[in-house]
Amino acid sequence: MNIDIEGFTQYLSEERKLAKEVVDACIEHIEDFNAFLQKNGKTINTASYDDFYEYSAYLISIGQNTLDRYLSILRYAYFKKMNSLYAAALEVIDGREVIENLSSRLIEEFGEEFRNHIFEGVEMPPLGLHPKEKPEYTKILIQRLEEKLGTERCARFLNKGLRNRYEEARKPDRELFLQCKNIDEFLEQKHKNFVAELEACYNEGSLFFTQEITKEVLELVKNDPCIEAGVREGETIIIKKIPHMAKEYLTETDERMKRYYYCHCPWVKQAFLESERPVSQVFCNCSAGFYRAYWEIVFNQPVKVEVVRSLLQGDSVCTFRVYLPRDVLDNVEE
Repeated sequence: MNIDIEGFTQYLSEERKLAKEVVDACIEHIEDFNAFLQKNGKTINTASYDDFYEYSAYLISIGQNTLDRYLSILRYAYFKKMNSLYAAALEVIDGREVIENLSSRLIEEFGEEFRNHIFEGVEMPPLGLHPKEKPEYTKILIQRLEEKLGTERCARFLNKGLRNRYEEARKPDRELFLQCKNIDEFLEQKHKNFVAELEACYNEGSLFFTQEITKEVLELVKNDPCIEAGVREGETIIIKKIPHMAKEYLTETDERMKRYYYCHCPWVKQAFLESERPVSQVFCNCSAGFYRAYWEIVFNQPVKVEVVRSLLQGDSVCTFRVYLPRDVLDNVEE
């Protein structure tokens, strides 16, 4: 047996404080994954990205592609510092709600008949689907939505966001904002916190979500406070996404590959390997909606966010403009 069952059990029970039934299920899931790998002469200790998705395809085929199973692999990979396996498992979980949310929000806003028209012939994507298969859903659904609503109306719909709002995770930033004297101080502290988080990843050799943090990536973020934190320009904040694979992005010269390394969206990313603009640029309003949700939680009121630059427009970065509420601007010292 090459699974560290004792250590993993201790980690889950003592560090993660998980209930016994959850721990037992995690162990069972990891043993099942390892048994699958052993049939091909491999083990969990040598599991690659491709091995993970081969197993995921198997789980889908037998109807056992549950969130709990992927979480078990994610937890074990984190515990054993298996970065490639961790990145693959997190890739499944991150953004999994997008198409389901698109479906439910179409019903809420336009009715079930309209939703069924947009999704005609399109089944809901299974959890654990390989990333290379995801963009086809986006191409079909967004094209139909834009044709039916028109570009401006489609953009407004997507700008409301298709990701979950993650209210609890964002509460600490709301509290930090309330502690700061104004928005400028908050942005400065937000940038410092982000740099500190990346420095911890660099020093520990751990991943920031799915990417390795190198000295060059650290310097990029340190020198550009627009990245994820944001810089105030008059009555707005300009925010730039950190590249999804910043290490590779910084050394790449081919523009199409740079877009691939930069893109965060699991429902678009792989398609950049085939086309410079694989999906309508209107879809990037979904990313604006992601930032909109964050700032609405921080400010505790509605906020307008617009796309300034995006990969689907042919740019090499994604940039967004947040319009500051009047009461937030009242505390700014010019």
